[in-house]
Amino acid sequence: MDCFDIAVLGGGAAGLFAALSAAHGAAEAGRRLKIAVLEKNPRVGKKLLATGNGRCNLTNRHAAAARYHGDAAPAAPVLERFPPEKAVEAFRSLGLICRELEGGRVYPYSLQASSVLNILRRNLESCGIETFCGFPVEKIEKAGGLFVLRSGGKAVRARRAIAATGGKACPQSGSDGDGFALLRPLGHTCTPLRPALVQIRTEPRRVRPLKGVRMAAQARLLSGGKVLKTTRGEVQFAEGALSGICIFDLSRAVGEAGGGAEISLNLAPEYGEEELARFLRTGAKALGDAPAARIAEGLLPKALGAEAVRAATGSPAAPAAALGESDIRRIARRIRDFRFPALGTLPWRNAQVTAGGIPLRETKEGLQSALCPGLFLCGEILNVDGDCGGYNLHWAWASGYAAGRAAARSLCAE
Repeated sequence: MDCFDIAVLGGGAAGLFAALSAAHGAAEAGRRLKIAVLEKNPRVGKKLLATGNGRCNLTNRHAAAARYHGDAAPAAPVLERFPPEKAVEAFRSLGLICRELEGGRVYPYSLQASSVLNILRRNLESCGIETFCGFPVEKIEKAGGLFVLRSGGKAVRARRAIAATGGKACPQSGSDGDGFALLRPLGHTCTPLRPALVQIRTEPRRVRPLKGVRMAAQARLLSGGKVLKTTRGEVQFAEGALSGICIFDLSRAVGEAGGGAEISLNLAPEYGEEELARFLRTGAKALGDAPAARIAEGLLPKALGAEAVRAATGSPAAPAAALGESDIRRIARRIRDFRFPALGTLPWRNAQVTAGGIPLRETKEGLQSALCPGLFLCGEILNVDGDCGGYNLHWAWASGYAAGRAAARSLCAE
């Protein structure tokens, strides 16, 4: 039975960074710790390779507690100790150069997620950190002051354990939520779990004519006459669903809103109703007997303009010149408030992140468990999730740094 100073459960972003942070923290104290990463998949970092559409949006220059949800307030000190600048510096010290693109999004200079994983794996080797792949931890026991981590007939012992098993999002990558069940016997609880950063389901017949269309818009989530959240960005119309970054940022709130919620799209947020009406009035006159569906073709993609006219007037094939002032006004209002029912989200396999998790009140300084001494938690298993744009990977690095450093510090102090 192997015995280590620290065993990290999970070889994803948070787990790998926790292992490296522990090794570096010990080295700064003049110590070398024996560290293991236990991963259920054949290789570490499977989910990391898919992030940012394969480009790996490492962090965001605007990462701060205001961009997070769940236990964002108690997570603030963890984020403050590891700001985006520190993340960029940390990766540079590991051998990775980054570049900043639109919206403060930071990527590896190569724009390849594989570059990030390769650098992490190279540093694991140089630090002497052992990886045990094909090792799904099925049970955690504590005996004689040691953690015993069992997988089938195999077991690993460790003086400290770091749980970085992820949430339930993207289960095809291996993060199927088994970490929550592992920690329950140790006293930990879990808030309700919901898919986040995921497409929002709507009536298929409403989006079928728009499948494949993309449009920059302002998106609002409405429920009971109230605006729950507003975002802005590209909307994509998919099979039975709305997609795109701004839709992803509404998806967490859809899970909280319950039934009766709607998505309102302002397809021309830079223009007021009066200005749009003037544009449409001119277009109607120029089109003459051509179909009214074409009235917005100088503003919107053809299919989207036609659907906006259909929704506003019910007669997209009628002659444009026959449109009255009330029709023009209705089309202008519909362009600024094009609504779709929010029927929930697509399932876990489509989600990028998990909303919910182990409450931070069950941890203390350095994300050490307040219920099981010597156990540390980091990453998506905790009740912290961020907006789309690099914020969730930043939480993986920040929380992995906090847990890894704290675990190493506790050993070096003995």
